Amino acid sequence: MARVAPVAFSEQRGRWVFRGHSDSSFRLIPSIARSTHTSRSVLAFEKSILTAFRREASIYTPARLESEWEWLAFAQHHGLPTRMLDFTHNPLVALYFAVCELPDSEAELFALQSKRRVAESTLEKPPFDLSQPQKYYPKIVSPRIRAQEGLFVVFADPTAALDDSLPGGWSLKRYVIPAGAKKLIRYQLFRLGVHCSSLFPDVEGLSARLKWQHAVSPELI
Repeated sequence: MARVAPVAFSEQRGRWVFRGHSDSSFRLIPSIARSTHTSRSVLAFEKSILTAFRREASIYTPARLESEWEWLAFAQHHGLPTRMLDFTHNPLVALYFAVCELPDSEAELFALQSKRRVAESTLEKPPFDLSQPQKYYPKIVSPRIRAQEGLFVVFADPTAALDDSLPGGWSLKRYVIPAGAKKLIRYQLFRLGVHCSSLFPDVEGLSARLKWQHAVSPELI
């Protein structure tokens, strides 16, 4: 009997978005709530670090960022702790991030469905004023965002894990990946063109892919 693909992978593109965790114990919670800080609250920490980032990072922006939303997305993309969590429309991209690290840990692939997308009227307000999580499609300010087919989920309460308190109208499916399958899956993704230098189209991504490629032997997988 032929196997039927899970609904999250067979429905029309855009209905589901995906995220991969290299360790299945990791939660769906944004980096701002996982970071150590000395501020009086997570919100105070977030506003303070974003203000400092905007003051110093303007010389590095490839395009003019016109709103606090765009600055928050740019900061998230470059490693600053924010209330945003990266997702992708491409399940193979999410699968890559699930298997590319921690070879001895069980991984997890998340499929999330929601029609709740940030409205134009919401973009006129600060991203700190949300009442519910929203999907946000940022301006393409980096080749990495395009290559990874990325978008963000912006949290209303960054301390509340999405897998613990899923809002009404949202659906979440989880797929566990055994640690022993990671090496083979990563090699199969490489053969399909999903690898470090395709997802990070720059010199660093090329270097990382070549380093991995010259250390892996298909015969030993």
